[in-house]
Order: sequence, then structure tokens, then C-alpha cells
Amino acid sequence: MAGNHQLPIVISFGPFEADLHTQELRKQGVRLRLPGQSFQILKMLLMRSGELVTREELLKELWPSETYVDFEHGVNAAVNRLREVLGDDADNPRFIETLPRRGYRFIGPTARAEQNDPEKLAEYSEAHVSHRFLLKTGLTVASLAAAAGVVAFWLRPTLPPPRVVRYRQLTNDGLVKDTSCQWKFDLVTDGPRVYFPEFKSALLQVSATGGDAVSIPTPFECVNVLDISPNRTELLLFHLGEGMELEQPLWLLSVPSGAPRRLGNLIGHAGTWSPDGKSIVYANGQDLYVAKSDGSESRRLVSLKQGTAVHIRWSPDGTVLRFTVLLVIPSFSESLWEISADGANLHPFLPGWSENHEFRGNWTPDGKYFLFSAHHQGNVGIWAIREKQDVFHKTNQQPVPLTSGPIHFWFQVPSIDGKRLFVYGGQERGELTRYDLKSRQLVSYLSGISAEGLDFSKDGVWVTYVTVPEGILWRSKLDGSQRVQLTSAPMLAGLPRWSPDGKRIAFVGHVPGRSWKIYVVPFDGGSPEPLTHDEGPEMDPTWSPDGNSVVFGEDYGSPQPTHIYAIDLQTRSISMLPGSAGLFSPRWSPDGRFITALGTRATKLMLFDVKARKWSELLNVLVGGYQVWSEDSKYVYVLDISSKGRMGMLFYRVRIADHNLERVADFTVPKGFMPGSFSIWSGLAPDGSPLFVRNLRYEEIYALDVDLP
Repeated sequence: MAGNHQLPIVISFGPFEADLHTQELRKQGVRLRLPGQSFQILKMLLMRSGELVTREELLKELWPSETYVDFEHGVNAAVNRLREVLGDDADNPRFIETLPRRGYRFIGPTARAEQNDPEKLAEYSEAHVSHRFLLKTGLTVASLAAAAGVVAFWLRPTLPPPRVVRYRQLTNDGLVKDTSCQWKFDLVTDGPRVYFPEFKSALLQVSATGGDAVSIPTPFECVNVLDISPNRTELLLFHLGEGMELEQPLWLLSVPSGAPRRLGNLIGHAGTWSPDGKSIVYANGQDLYVAKSDGSESRRLVSLKQGTAVHIRWSPDGTVLRFTVLLVIPSFSESLWEISADGANLHPFLPGWSENHEFRGNWTPDGKYFLFSAHHQGNVGIWAIREKQDVFHKTNQQPVPLTSGPIHFWFQVPSIDGKRLFVYGGQERGELTRYDLKSRQLVSYLSGISAEGLDFSKDGVWVTYVTVPEGILWRSKLDGSQRVQLTSAPMLAGLPRWSPDGKRIAFVGHVPGRSWKIYVVPFDGGSPEPLTHDEGPEMDPTWSPDGNSVVFGEDYGSPQPTHIYAIDLQTRSISMLPGSAGLFSPRWSPDGRFITALGTRATKLMLFDVKARKWSELLNVLVGGYQVWSEDSKYVYVLDISSKGRMGMLFYRVRIADHNLERVADFTVPKGFMPGSFSIWSGLAPDGSPLFVRNLRYEEIYALDVDLP
């Protein structure tokens, strides 16, 4: 009878377990955060696995006693959150199938654990009394033994948390451990040596015990280390060639020294060897491919659909691949994902754990721990999560921080014996400088604060800026007095623009989990208010001279063509500038006659005649991302990054009247210039002097002795 059917305590599916009594969802024993309404939907789907659950039934279950005016949004949001936690895909579902305009159906295999029925033994007849007695006795003994085992299991000691027991700095050259590739980079070890890229020095090696870094000759000026072969004799390399195209040939280099050679015909930007050395998985665009170790027989393994994969790593047992997915739209994020080695079961590794800023993971050689870098709750550092259970100890299967403090550590790789981690360590710092046009030297500006994005009030009395690396918006007088903080964490601010009347500042802000949006804040402080109620992403606000309109662009990393928009601040109506497809980063001239914008890949500077409503090409050069109008509207200043990269500056101004190009500054500095929130920043002081942010960032290689119980 239906009344005798008891509700399942736990329903298992895939790596998940749903406890219907406690309303808890776990993945491999780790509890996941799932809102109550999302769990109720999961419960209904699991209890009727394989059946249609209509949207009307969901409405009655979730909102039984009220008229919910936005039910469609509510159920969509709850189902989307459920799918996010499960790592499910609406287009290619593993668990939850959508039946358009009807409802949902659970399609994954499930296993149910029922409650024990204490009356089962009563079904035996009196003729089997002795048998029942023996059975009961045996069951009693077994139950007592099981109970003792359960007690012992729950009283077993807890493993101490993993920890760093010693820090040791291996390099001490004060240089940036990066390349001019402007792409993600790694380090690897063959045991006695650590290999890493360094700015302007291509590929280097340092002893695992420390000492001078030694350059490894390669024909490449811009090289990234992707992985080292399981036998520790070859490096997998990627280099960014001419044209700055992301997908490039993959190369192999024998170590400690040797000539590089092409890896078959493989083209990509990331890759890794399988533990047995027989296969290589590599990334090209949004797809992962697998090939033999000689580069032959390549085939597509999986399509990510969103984002692109970097730092791919194979588990020591060869069953799982994990990698970092870079996503630009709707907002920049880095998150860890995993798939089975056969390309199945694509899903996030830590759904709901952070605001999508975990990256660069590596297993310890024994597979007990997975180590990764993350920006989580203000801590930028290295985290560890226990992968294997220990029957004799309780284990914490939540990520545990290994490092914290003013020095940031990231991009960790375990030593061969798993007792040390080789990592990058450093701090982001810049120095605001002014280029003196007479002496042609850089001098500190505003006491050399670490800030970018400067914009000045029309009267030249006030300045607003964003601190680096905190991303906090400030305003002060030019002498640094009357300093007021205008934004606070967790919002990141950028690209501030002072209104013509000096009373407001428009800027772009990023709140975790949302797109970049344009906000406006009073110059004397207050709550930033979004300029529009659209989802965005929005970029580069620029005021009309009368202060009645704001023109803005879209994120140039969007897969769709970007456009330039104008919003009337009185009516709040938004219109698209004609002919602006593919353009971004607008700037309105002080006299109101023109608007400049960058073309695709920042290779062109375009000019919009506001009266004629037409665009024309003003300049054809790889622009650094920031243009600045002169106060008299006769010139636009631009930064050319095509030839000198981050070490040097070619700063021009182009005359609007005849498009004549004039070089203003041409110089290099030892550590280059600090990359800003979106590009290398440049600006103009009220006296017309160019402004730059000199790079004071340092990065060194460290060895961290670790205790990983």
C-alpha cells in the first residue's frame, strides 16, 4: 500500500547524494550550498525520476499559499542555480532535461537507500523458532560489532590540516617572472631544477635549492612553459609569434638544454601529457583535443562552449582532467573545471565555492591532495583539498588555505617527492609618474602613489584615480589633500570620468558574479548608483560637454560585435551610435564635436563627427587602450604598444585637422609599465605632461616545504 511506502533517506546520482530528510546535497561527501527552493525542485525530480514534473506542480510546491507574480523568473532562477551546482548543461543535460513550456524531467540513473523495516523478522513461522533464535543472535552480535565499528569510526581522530612549514626564496633578481606574451604562464620541475619564463629573458632554469637563474637558449622571444613530460626529459612549449595570434604551434624542448622541435602539426595554447606519456591533451579555441604523444591522430575531446581552457592537468591515476576556464563574458572569471579522461562528465570542480576566481591546479604525485591558486574571501594564495579518504582518520574535504598575507603566492607545482611546492611569490605595485617634456625623464607624480585611471575636474583642482592592486576609487586635490574613498571591496572600480560640473564621477565597477557596469557616485562620497538597469557588460563612460548625456561602449572581449551607445540622463533613453559595430572605448572631445573609439583588436582609432553622424579613420596603429583628448580638442593622445611592449613607451598625438602624427615620448624603463585593469594605462596631467604607471611589481620563485598529512 502507498501508506506503507517509506520515503528514501538518501538518493544517489552520479557523484552526488541528496539527503531528503536533512535537505542536504553532497558531492563525494562534501556538502554543497544549494538554496531551499532549488533543493525542493531537485527532491521532486528525484522522487519522480524519469517522469515529467510540470511547471504548475512546481508552482504549487514552491509557492502553495500565495500568488507569485514572477513565477517564471523564480523557477528559472532556481533551476539554473540547481544546474550550476550540479555542473549540468541545459543544452546537453546529464541530469535535468527541460521540456519547453511544460516542465522538467530527471534523466540520470539513481540509487535509493530505504529506511530499515524493524518488523521484517516477524514473517518467520513458529516452526523456525530455533533458526530465528540463531539468526537473531547472529544479527545481534553483528549489530553490536557494527555499532562498535560505527562508534570507532566516528571517534577516530581528525587529520591535522595541511600546512606550510618553511618558506625559501630560490631567485633574487627582482625581475618579473612573465613574458611579453601577455598570456598565462606556468613553471615546472624535473626534480633538481625548476623551469620558468622571465620577461625579456625567455626561458630560465634555477636549482631546486636556489641560486642564480640560468637562461636556456631558444629561438623564441616569447615562450610559455605548458608541462614537462612524465619522464622529466622534455618541456612542452607555446610561443606567441608575430601577429599576436593566440593559437600557435606547440613545441618540445629537451632539458636541461637542447633544440626545440615541432610537436607534429598541433596548434593550440595549452597542453599536458597523460601520466603514462602516451597521449597529450591540448586546447585550441574553446575545444580540447587529444593526440598521441608524437602529435598524430588528433581528435576533439570536448567543446567548452564558453571560455577557453588553460593549465590542463591529468590526475595521477589517469582518470580525470582538470583545467582553468577563462571566461570574459559576461564578466572576467577563472574557474576550475573537470572532465573524465574520455571527455565525458564536464562540470565545475568547486561549484558555489568562490566567485569564480580559482585557477591553476596540480595534484600531488600520490594523488592525495589537489592544490590550486585562488582569490577567495580576500585571500590570494594557494589552497589544498584532500582528494582521498582515510579510513583511520576524519578528513576535511573543504579547501584549506596554505598561504596568506601581504605576499601573494600562486602557480604552485609539487616536487617529485611531494614534500615541497615551487611557486611564484610577489606583490603588485606601481609608481605613478609624469613624463617631463623638457628633461625627457620620468618623475614621480602625486607622491608616486600606486594608482591608475587618473581623470581631472574641469577646473584642474581635483583628481580621481583607482589604486593598484586594490581597485578602489578615490578623489583628492592635486596636492593629495582632502582625500576621500568613493568605493569599497568587494567592488572593483576602473576608468573614472569626472562630470563637466565637477559634482559626479562616472566609472565602471565589477561586483563578484556580475558583469562590469557603469556607476555614478557624488564627488564628495555616497552610494554608487548604476547608470542603467541593463545587464551589461558596459565599459568606458564618457560625458558630453553639457553633462546631459553619457556615451559608453561594451566589453571588447565579447564574442559578439561591440557597439557604442549614448544615454540621455534626463529621459534615461538609450540609443546606439550609427555605424559603431565593432567599436569600443569611446572618448568625447571637450568641445563636443567628435567622439573617438577603437576598432576591433585596437588596431584603428576611429573618429565620429557628432553633427554629421559619420565615422572616419583617424589613425591606424595598435593602440594601448587609452586615448586622451587635449583640452583644446585639437589633438588625441595615444599609446602605441606594437613595437616596445611593456618595457617601453611610444606616445603619440594625432592632430584632428589633418591627421598628422607627432611623437611625444619614446623611452624604456627596466621593469616596464604596470598593466592596468584593462590595458597599460596612460593619461595627461592638467599641464599636458604624459602620465604613466611604472612597474614596481616583483616576482620571485619560492620553495615551500609542506606537511600534507
